[in-house]
Amino acid sequence: MAVPTINTYISDMLAVETHIATPLENQVNDSDVTAQPTAFKVVRETLDIVQQHIGRLEARLDAVGGHAGAPVKNAVTTAVGAAAAAINNVRKTGVSKSLRDDYTALSLSSAGYTMLHTTALGLGDTETAALAQQHLADVATQIMKIGSVLPVVVLAELSEEGATIDPTVSSQAESDANAAWKAGAARSATPV
Repeated sequence: MAVPTINTYISDMLAVETHIATPLENQVNDSDVTAQPTAFKVVRETLDIVQQHIGRLEARLDAVGGHAGAPVKNAVTTAVGAAAAAINNVRKTGVSKSLRDDYTALSLSSAGYTMLHTTALGLGDTETAALAQQHLADVATQIMKIGSVLPVVVLAELSEEGATIDPTVSSQAESDANAAWKAGAARSATPV
């Protein structure tokens, strides 16, 4: 069995990032998103980062002799695109749901960058490994930022729907989510 080249792995991540960019582009032009400044800021920042990633991946793919225009046959990236399209077609709008979808897509990207980083290290491609590590750090940061914005957005939407809410619980919800991540990190440090 032939070992795929690093080109395949870079191309896969390029496809993932391209799929992520499309809904983000729609969201920065969505009046519901722009009406919520905290949500708009994180979506705009995430789109800017994804576009930077696309440019860097294209440059790296070119540097290793790959072809950005080559079709990607990765079932995961195809599924991401189909799922995103289905979600966008089913629901009208909901900023919190858009952020949830962004969070989910970035989580897939995180796993992909971990795979690209590991593959590049295994193949001795230190430049691609460093690129993947930097992109993984960017993605992790944006996932955390989206997570911190979600409570405020959810409560704003509940209020808009007429629910009586306590707006002060957003900081508790954010703190509880952070505590859950810290507890998970501590548990994952324990050998299996």
